[in-house]
Amino acid sequence: MNLFSMNSPFARGMRRLVMMLHAGLLWFLCSIPLVTAGAATAALYEVLLQAVKDREGYVGSSFFRAFRGNLRQGIPLGLLTLAAGVVAGVNVFYYGVLGGEAFRLQAVLFGILFLLVLTVSSYLFAAMAKFRNTVGGHIRMALVLTFRNIGWSAAVLVIQVLTLFLIWFFVWFPLLFIMGITGYLQAAIFDHIFEKLIDNGMILETDAPADSSDG
Repeated sequence: MNLFSMNSPFARGMRRLVMMLHAGLLWFLCSIPLVTAGAATAALYEVLLQAVKDREGYVGSSFFRAFRGNLRQGIPLGLLTLAAGVVAGVNVFYYGVLGGEAFRLQAVLFGILFLLVLTVSSYLFAAMAKFRNTVGGHIRMALVLTFRNIGWSAAVLVIQVLTLFLIWFFVWFPLLFIMGITGYLQAAIFDHIFEKLIDNGMILETDAPADSSDG
């Protein structure tokens, strides 16, 4: 097969890479206000979960449809996870760097909390992209799935930490694209987990993003 033909593995791989970069760029642009970062992350996962199954369609229209559909729940959940991450991160710095040996235990505890926030937030927004639920229901589901799939959760955490590492050392540039690539790796993991839940009848799949409020 010709390496550069439309259906060659190389061409398909390049199309998939362009799709990931496109989705990552849309995530970056829609996350700039910060308050919309949660909805943007859920939209990113919705596009990438479809891409894992080779059903991504038009990335731009799919992303913005999902973004609008997830605004109602994405704003409060995005602010909640952002606040939790900032609080944990600031305390790690305070106790670990400024506190010295006397506060080593506190630094470790807040470090664990920071890593937990990273992992649970990934499950949270992926679940928003895949299932209808209340705000509280999404949080409970994310926590349960995190601890019921320890091996996969560790893989998700490694990807998250790698993302932060790249952003930290290369300043802002990776933010333009990196979430599409690392998000796709996570989406492949979440697709495996979610399909097992659906196949076992533990939860029903929906085609539209959640828009219900907790109550």
